[in-house]
Amino acid sequence: MEINKNKSKQPYLIGFFLILILPLLNIPPLFSPPDWGKTIIFRIILSFLIFLSLYHIFFQNNNAFSITIKNKLYEIIKKKLLPFWLLISFLLLLFLATIFSLNPSFSFWGSPYRAGGFLNSLFYVIFSVLAFLILKKNDWKKIWNFSFIIGILVALIAIFQQFNLFSNILISDPTRPASTVGGPIFLAIYLLLLSFLALSFGLKEKNSIKKLFYLSTVAFFLFTIILITQTRAAFIGLTIGFLWFLLFYPIFSKKLTYLKISFIIILLLAAFGVFYINTRSKLPRFFEENKVLNNFTQRLSISNALSDVRFSGWIILSKAVKSKPLLGYGPENLSIGFDKYYNLSIPNLTYSFGPGTGWWDRAHNFVFDISVTSGIPTLLIYLLLLSTIFWQLQKLKKKNPPESIIYHGIQATLIAYVATNFLSFDTFSTYLIFFLLISYSLFLIFEQENTTPIISNERLTVYPYRKITIAILLFIPMIWFIWEYNIKPLQINKEINWANYYSKNKKYEQSIEKIEGILESHSFLDHYIRLQYTDIIGEYIKRKPEKKIELAEKAIELLKENTEIRPYYTRNWLSLASYTNILIANGQNELKDDANYYLEKAYELSPGHQEIFIEWAKTHLLTKEYKKAKEKAQECINLNPKPSICWWYKGLAQISLNEIKQGKESIKIAEEKEYIIDSEKSLLELANAYIENNNYQELLKIYKELIILKPKNYQYHGSLATVYKELGMFEKAKEEALKIIRLKPEARNEVNIFIKSLR
Repeated sequence: MEINKNKSKQPYLIGFFLILILPLLNIPPLFSPPDWGKTIIFRIILSFLIFLSLYHIFFQNNNAFSITIKNKLYEIIKKKLLPFWLLISFLLLLFLATIFSLNPSFSFWGSPYRAGGFLNSLFYVIFSVLAFLILKKNDWKKIWNFSFIIGILVALIAIFQQFNLFSNILISDPTRPASTVGGPIFLAIYLLLLSFLALSFGLKEKNSIKKLFYLSTVAFFLFTIILITQTRAAFIGLTIGFLWFLLFYPIFSKKLTYLKISFIIILLLAAFGVFYINTRSKLPRFFEENKVLNNFTQRLSISNALSDVRFSGWIILSKAVKSKPLLGYGPENLSIGFDKYYNLSIPNLTYSFGPGTGWWDRAHNFVFDISVTSGIPTLLIYLLLLSTIFWQLQKLKKKNPPESIIYHGIQATLIAYVATNFLSFDTFSTYLIFFLLISYSLFLIFEQENTTPIISNERLTVYPYRKITIAILLFIPMIWFIWEYNIKPLQINKEINWANYYSKNKKYEQSIEKIEGILESHSFLDHYIRLQYTDIIGEYIKRKPEKKIELAEKAIELLKENTEIRPYYTRNWLSLASYTNILIANGQNELKDDANYYLEKAYELSPGHQEIFIEWAKTHLLTKEYKKAKEKAQECINLNPKPSICWWYKGLAQISLNEIKQGKESIKIAEEKEYIIDSEKSLLELANAYIENNNYQELLKIYKELIILKPKNYQYHGSLATVYKELGMFEKAKEEALKIIRLKPEARNEVNIFIKSLR
């Protein structure tokens, strides 16, 4: 029985097609973040395929399909197919890096934010191996055609987003739409991985209709990559990929020579265009009026590209690689190495509290992403895997000239992918196509090297004592895994998404009720839940400051639990100190040792982050340890004098120490650096500093400014009345006190007592 006629293969084909649809999946709240939902469904589908394959291998000894799989495995072992074993070696090194990780659990599971972790890497490799073992030549053509169609749909959604079409269904983005894959750069890489193979199929195809489909698909992908995603990394990848594709095209013809010349001309024109854009202070009006072209020309700015913060981050990460060269910090733990060696003296790095240049969990460079998290040997195996596939495909061009254009297209894809990922990183959709491409390459290499027919059904045959019992024993763990580690976390994450939705819409009570409902449903999402909860609390406090004590106490409880789960995550400790400072500011001075402990821990993990010194200076100001506050503010300035808040805290500490002149100079520098010194919050902090040395003249100015900002705040009138009294200006004190009665009649008795004290 021919395998392609065997019904045993049909479930696999259906499963593969379902998996290839997943890049389109982006439906909140259940499947959000986008990659998270995709990886969960991917793991569920693949779990069934894994169970099915084990069933066929061990329990279907006389089935033609299972015989072929077993013999293919035997041939791989016998002939030592190098790329296959390099792929397995890469996975094993990732596993070792996970075992010896600074946070093994997080390295294994990852989080919804990035949908990474060793488990997902394991499933990508299994997906690649299963496709290699199961799919035949005709199947591969169907798989790639289907992938191209899905790619067209994904690109089409991006265009709809760009031009605000179907805005009732799709989120519009007139700048650089992300479609359904999570970001414009990921969309570009996803389409790039499909482009060269579609081009190869188109050039090889004899049927004019099919040829038109493939070549039109390539043109559509290129249009989307260049004009819609406007991704610089993809521009570089496409350029290098096409240079290889055309200059080393395996078939010689006069038409090809003309094509090469045309491409070189286009490349020179493109280079001239970039030069023109970067040497003109003002472009023609047409470019400025067209949003797409205007954004596109800005993306071609060389000065912006050269000042990209990624280059600065790589300097930091190079030190992290040197500190743990063998197995790295563990998958998903790049932030640990980055935080440890973070240094604001490196050009282009800036103070940034929250996600941004100050906090990295990805390097935007595959070399550092792999070497920092999994070690240099893992990176070398990865590069060796790609190099071996590239070289073996090169050898196959001579052995099988009719298929050489396909081999050449895969080579061009690998070159373009590596070049692009030197400035980016992968997500689910790009990993999916990349590992599918690896699988297809293994198939092509194996198909050419294995010319002997496979007929034996004895090899790798296993005869279990009780098939049904063993099948059940395999099926039950699969169902348990699907429920406990896929469906259940998916549901938990859905509730988190609802909580965030309510928070964004200022429905904080509903938000907290939602997230409280899942707080005790323990899973590998425990850390993620608590982080999301504390973010919601932070927003709630801004809107409802009267609840800040209760909410801060809850946040501290959550963050303490998080430090047990991820003790090397700097921001857990920093956030703990921040919420503790809220309590200290409200009279709980006994917590100052706790705040200092949290900041010490944060400092141990990341001595170069200014946020730590800023929070530390704040702690000392709140506990009236002004000399220490001044020292911490100065340390903050020593790291980088640009952030205005460091100068502000230094000024407050100096004024509190009665160093008025120096304090005013620091406050002036903070203002020059665009710190808002006349906001209500800033004026109150400044007032507290002047209260320390009874400087009533300055307090007089401050409370007058506060009353201008908030004329109906009776407390500010009361403070101003007190200042007038201390300055001996009794009539003005009485006048100001009487205003309190108009704003708060129930305070009449207290006001009268105050007025009597003026006599």
